[in-house]
Amino acid sequence: MMPRFVRFLLSGGSAAAAEYLVFIALQSALGSAWLVLSQSTSFACGFVVSFLMNRHWVFRSQGSWRSELARYGALAAINLVLGNLAMLLLVDHLHLHVLLAKFVVMGMIAAWNYLIFSRLVFKPTTGA
Repeated sequence: MMPRFVRFLLSGGSAAAAEYLVFIALQSALGSAWLVLSQSTSFACGFVVSFLMNRHWVFRSQGSWRSELARYGALAAINLVLGNLAMLLLVDHLHLHVLLAKFVVMGMIAAWNYLIFSRLVFKPTTGA
């Protein structure tokens, strides 16, 4: 059986790929004037992929999906606000290329999510 942390990395990679591809598409279509909209919409797409994969495959949760979604959504809201602020800082003030800034922000958010998910969001089955 694959260790949970490896499943988390694969799940996160899938969600990150979905988020990044949507971001690229939106930035290509809308331009940099719509940075926050592109960031927020792509983040929402990654949120859906991430929640479903983490709940069902990574943590194999047996908890209430409603309460887990509420906790996950609260963390996602915090991540979205911090991510948007970080994007604006990196692009507007530090003049980092928008696609590189998005990559950096996604990495920062992923860094703290595993511990929070495993401790506060999902209730894993025994032996998972």
